[in-house]
Amino acid sequence: MANIKKEIEGLRAKIARLEKEQKKAEAEKKALGTANGQIEKILKDNGISFEAYIRYNFKKASRFIHKIEAETGEVANKSKTSSKKSVARRGRKSAKAKTATIKIPAGKYGNLPDNPDVIFEVKEKGPRPKVLKAYAEEMGIEAFLEKCRL
Repeated sequence: MANIKKEIEGLRAKIARLEKEQKKAEAEKKALGTANGQIEKILKDNGISFEAYIRYNFKKASRFIHKIEAETGEVANKSKTSSKKSVARRGRKSAKAKTATIKIPAGKYGNLPDNPDVIFEVKEKGPRPKVLKAYAEEMGIEAFLEKCRL
């Protein structure tokens, strides 16, 4: 019985608090409507557009807009959080498409279309000239060997 009375008293207090908040919200809404009407009337009387008024007060207004956006952003972030810890996953690196590399055998090569006079000497070990490799890939190894090998 005592618990019921306490609960009733708590609910009455909550109702009273909510009624006060409702009256306050209604009074604020009425005051804002009146202030808005007065601002529009003053602007109209002085021949100033509402856009010019906003531009004049942009710094003040943007501060409030950012504050409101931050408040709404926090509410959205709180609802998204979960109790599980996220585990960082390491992504696989995409494998590069393997290109068929042409093996140019050791020897002397010449008669290249861009440098017909130059003779390239390729040793058993060591790098192959890029010009030779590019031309061999373009033509095909068989045709390259027939045409360019000396």
